[in-house]
Amino acid sequence: MSINSITIGFLSFIFVLLFSGCSYLTDFYIQNLTGTKKIITIKYNYLISQAIKNDPAKFRFNYENGILSPKDFQKIKSLKSIEKIEVKDSAIVLEVQPNSTTRINRSHNGRWRYMIKSVEVDGKSFSTEELQRKTKFISNDYVYRIE
Repeated sequence: MSINSITIGFLSFIFVLLFSGCSYLTDFYIQNLTGTKKIITIKYNYLISQAIKNDPAKFRFNYENGILSPKDFQKIKSLKSIEKIEVKDSAIVLEVQPNSTTRINRSHNGRWRYMIKSVEVDGKSFSTEELQRKTKFISNDYVYRIE
């Protein structure tokens, strides 16, 4: 073997090692800028009711009073938790507080876009494609504003 083939093999190994574990958090938030509570229905592409039974802690919806950036939201140690109003086979209904920031989904690499089918706000449904166009992308996080 020549030195060039050993070098190329070593660099290829390092490259694969470096990029095989690249993953970053991309949380999805809803900010309710209105002075009234909003009913949100999140429809999933799978049976969310079964997933909640298997791992209820994974499906907590946290919020904080005030309109916060994702960075400020993540700094808060004791976030408030929204109680689910209703859990159907593939949907969850929540009541979002007025003038608040709510984390709807925690995911890596924007995976929420493939897990969620649509989000309904006050009876108006938005696909994940529509939501992505209407959201603000703030340092790896997606923020949808209800105005």
